Order: sequence, then structure tokens, then C-alpha cells
Amino acid sequence: MHKHRTPQGLAEHAYIDRGVLDLMLDLDRQRPWAEDEIARTISVPGDVRDSLRRLRACKLIHRWNDLAVAAHAAVRFHEINHGDDDKSPGAVEERHWDKAVLGGLLARSAEGEGPLTEQQSYEVFGAKKRKQRLALADALNRLDAAGLVERRGGRAMASEVARRLDELMTL
Repeated sequence: MHKHRTPQGLAEHAYIDRGVLDLMLDLDRQRPWAEDEIARTISVPGDVRDSLRRLRACKLIHRWNDLAVAAHAAVRFHEINHGDDDKSPGAVEERHWDKAVLGGLLARSAEGEGPLTEQQSYEVFGAKKRKQRLALADALNRLDAAGLVERRGGRAMASEVARRLDELMTL
């Protein structure tokens, strides 16, 4: 098992966390992983046990004793950003709206802007027609159900989980 310990928050942590999460998000390998299996499989140096602790603290994985699996929010984030397998028109349109809304909310968060009301989101995302507004509302509902959006007081913003996933996946 890799044992290169580094202080909290360094780039090395992000790289091993990304490697561990990528392994769990691989469509052909989505299953519970044992800690020692992960350590043997990934090629990124670092302490796998510490990485699993950080990922669990960020709510990106679930742990059962020695086993770990990607959380639903992480899987959904990956599907939105990399899921080109489903070519049905409905799935493509849903993915388009989910990706646009999540990307817009993440960009607002990165720029230090606050949450959006539903009316503001219609304006920001250019949803002028009723059909577009319904698609936007549906996307917000799907993202909220996946844990990628937080809604409070009629306003929506990217969740802490979504922000951490965005950080890790854009290394």
C-alpha cells in the first residue's frame, strides 16, 4: 500500500483522491472496492486510507468496514459530464439541461455569486418559453435529488458535494 503522507490540502491529496474516485466511477468497475484492492490498482502515489477518509468526509463515497463505493452524487456527476452512451432524444435533452444548469451554478459559485431564485435562473439560462422553463425546473429537481444542488428559501445553488467533485475532476 502507498504510504507517502503529506500535510492536509496539498495537490498530492487531490491527485490520489481523483485516482481513487475515477476507479470507482469507471462504468465497467462500479462495485464495492476493498481498500487493499484500490491500493494495488491505482498508480498515483499516496495513502489510500487517508484518501478514502477525505472522500467520505466530502460525501463522495460510502464505506462499509473495508469496502468503499462511489456515492450517488458522484456517479450522477460523472454521468452528466461523461455519459454519452444513451443516445435516446429524451436522455440527450435531459443531460443537456442537467449539464448546463449544474455548470452554470458551479460557475456562479466559483465567482462568489449567490444562489438563484427560479425566476432568475430562467433569465440566466435563457429559458424564455414555457417548455424551456419546464426543462430547467426538471433539471433542478433531478440535480437536487442527486445531491448536486441545494435549495433553500426558493433559491438554488451548487451543493458542497458538487463543488468538491468539480474541483477534483478538473485537475
